[in-house]
Amino acid sequence: MTREICASNPRFWGENDSETIQNAINYAEEMGLGEVVIPRRNERTGEHIWIISKTILLPSDITIILDNCHLRLADDVRENIFRNREAWTEKGNTLEGEQHDIRIMGIGHAVMDGGKPNGLCEQLHRDHPNEYPHMSVNLLIFLHNVRNFEVKNIQFIETRWWAMAFMFCRWGYIGNLDFRMYGNLENQDGVDLRIGCEYITVENITGCTGDDTVALTCLPYLTDHFQSKLMVEGKTMDIHDVTIRNIISSAHGCGLLRFLCKGGARIYNVTVDGVKDTCESISGMTILFGVAGYGSRPHSMDDFFNITIRNVTSCAKHAIFFNEPMKNVLIENVTTYGPNEIGLRFSENFECENFVLRNLNVASNEEDLDCGIWMDVNDERRLEDFHIERVRIPSQANYVMRGTKLDVEDLLYAEPKQGFFTEEKAVLSKAYGRYHKYSNGKEILNRPKDNRFDGTLRDFRYLVKPYPIQAIETKQEKKEGQC
Repeated sequence: MTREICASNPRFWGENDSETIQNAINYAEEMGLGEVVIPRRNERTGEHIWIISKTILLPSDITIILDNCHLRLADDVRENIFRNREAWTEKGNTLEGEQHDIRIMGIGHAVMDGGKPNGLCEQLHRDHPNEYPHMSVNLLIFLHNVRNFEVKNIQFIETRWWAMAFMFCRWGYIGNLDFRMYGNLENQDGVDLRIGCEYITVENITGCTGDDTVALTCLPYLTDHFQSKLMVEGKTMDIHDVTIRNIISSAHGCGLLRFLCKGGARIYNVTVDGVKDTCESISGMTILFGVAGYGSRPHSMDDFFNITIRNVTSCAKHAIFFNEPMKNVLIENVTTYGPNEIGLRFSENFECENFVLRNLNVASNEEDLDCGIWMDVNDERRLEDFHIERVRIPSQANYVMRGTKLDVEDLLYAEPKQGFFTEEKAVLSKAYGRYHKYSNGKEILNRPKDNRFDGTLRDFRYLVKPYPIQAIETKQEKKEGQC
C-alpha cells in the first residue's frame, strides 16, 4: 500500500478546499499513511489554486507535500492555513499533549498566500480585546508543543501578520523559504521562534519581509498576547540551541534578525553564520538586540548569553543595534555598504561581560554616512571584558565615533568630515512612513518622498468592514479642519 495519498482524489472532495484537504489528512491518519500530497491542480474546482477558508488541523506522524501548489487564504476569514491539532486545546498545554513528526514540505514552486486582508490590526485588539481576536488568527503556519518538525521549500506572499510562529517546539528544521511581504500590513514577520523553542535550525531564508525576517522572542507574560494563554506546564520558557545560517533578505524598517527576551525567559546558545541585507527595502537594522522598556522587566546578562554571530553584510540604517545586557558574545566580520548610516549602535541600556566584536568594515558609499560607532551607554552600566577590535571607517563618515569614546584596537580611519569624536547625541527620526503605508490600521498621508510605495508595486484596495481604514491627518490638515 502506498504511503501517500492525493488531496485531489474525488473520494475526499468536500464543500470547499479546506474540507477536502482535511478529509484527505483524516483518512491518512485513519489508515496509518504517512503523506498527503496537495497537487498544483485542484480537481474539485478545475483551478490551479486552493482557497483555504478554515484552518487545516494536523495530527502527529504526518507529512504534507505541497507539490507546486498555491494555497491562498479566503477573503475576510480569520483562520490559519496549517495548525497542529492540539494547539489551543487544554491537552495541548501539557507535556502529554506534545505532538510529534509534523512536516510541511514544498516541491517546485509551492506558495502560501495571505490573500485579501480581513481588516484586523493589532490596535483593534488592544483597544477592544473582547470584541476582536488576537492577530495570531492570521498566522499561515502555527505549531505549538511539537517535537520533530520541518517546514521547508515554500514561498510566502503578502501575509496578514507573521508568516509562521513556533512555541514550545523542539528538534526542528526551518529552511529554504522565500518571503514576499512589502509592508502593506503591520508586523509581517517571516519566521518567529517564540517561548520554549530549542534545538532548531533556521537556514536559507530569502526575500523581503514587512517586519523582522527571523525573530527569536521570549515574552511570556504579556497579558494581551496570545502566547500567555499557551504556556506548557513542565516545559522551559527559554529559547536555546538555535542555529541560523544564510539569511539573505530585507526588512521594512525592522531587522533581518531580532533577539528579545523579558520576564525571566532566556535566550542562549545561539550561533549565526551569514546574514546579508539585499537593500530591496529600507531595513532599520540588520541585527537588533532587544528594545528598551518592553515587557514585564528588562532582562539581565544572565538571561542572554553564549551568542556567536559571524559574517554580517548590512545596508540597513544600523548594521547592529545593541539595546540590552548580554554575556559571552562573539561577533566577527561585519561589513556595511550602500545606504548604511551607522555601523554599530549601543543604547543606554547596554551592558556586557565578555563581549568581543572584531573586523568591522564600514564601507558605505552614501555621502550621509553618520558614524562608525555610536555609544549612548549610561555611565552606571557595567562593561566588563568589552573589546572591539580591527575597525575601518572611511572618510565619508561625519564622525568616527559619537557618544562615549571607546578604546578600539587597530582602529583605521580616514579623516572624517566633522572630527574624530563628538559628545552630541542627536535624535534619529523614526520616519515610519518611509517603510510602511499604514500605521495602526490607518493610511499615513504625510509620508516622506523617499518612501517605498510609488503606487505601482502593490494593490492596497483591500479595505473591508467592520474596520474601514481612516487616513492620518497631517498637522496642517488638522489645523485647517478646525478653522
